[in-house]
Amino acid sequence: MGMTHGLSHETIATAGINRGASSANVALALVRALSSYSWLDSALWGKEAKLAPHFLSGVGLTQRITMGKTAFVHTTLLPGVASFLTGTVVPHASLFAWLIALGELVTGLSLLLGLFARLGGALTIIQALVNIVIAGGSSQDTLGHNYMLLVVGLGVLLAAAGRTYGLDRLPIECYPSSRLLRLVS
Repeated sequence: MGMTHGLSHETIATAGINRGASSANVALALVRALSSYSWLDSALWGKEAKLAPHFLSGVGLTQRITMGKTAFVHTTLLPGVASFLTGTVVPHASLFAWLIALGELVTGLSLLLGLFARLGGALTIIQALVNIVIAGGSSQDTLGHNYMLLVVGLGVLLAAAGRTYGLDRLPIECYPSSRLLRLVS
């Protein structure tokens, strides 16, 4: 067994693996936190902020679904979705507006803080898929952005990205035998 300055080759090799794992954790935490901006911007302060009174009243959502060339009824990738939007969502636009707004806010906060990050990753995947199906025909930017969010959500979900550089480690440390916490954190 070779020694270098008092350290075995195994120790040096293990230190390199740990340093790489730490770099990967930092990178994943940064990607997780940076992707939260997309959801928080959309919910809080973007040009079509979902928590704005105009959207929450249902008027903004109804307009987005039905008015203009970029209306969702024209950009949806599946024909049955347009019928669902006009037949189910528009009559209950305020309810759906609140669900969308809270979904984007919760997803953004989950990813930013690393709290229930696996749940945040799953919500990211679901919302990105819905965005692709509903608005995917509007532009390549919309598709590309949502595909990127889909990949980030999958990474966060599979890697439990909130446990190292996030708040997920706290509830897991307090309740280490909780299967539900391990599932969503």
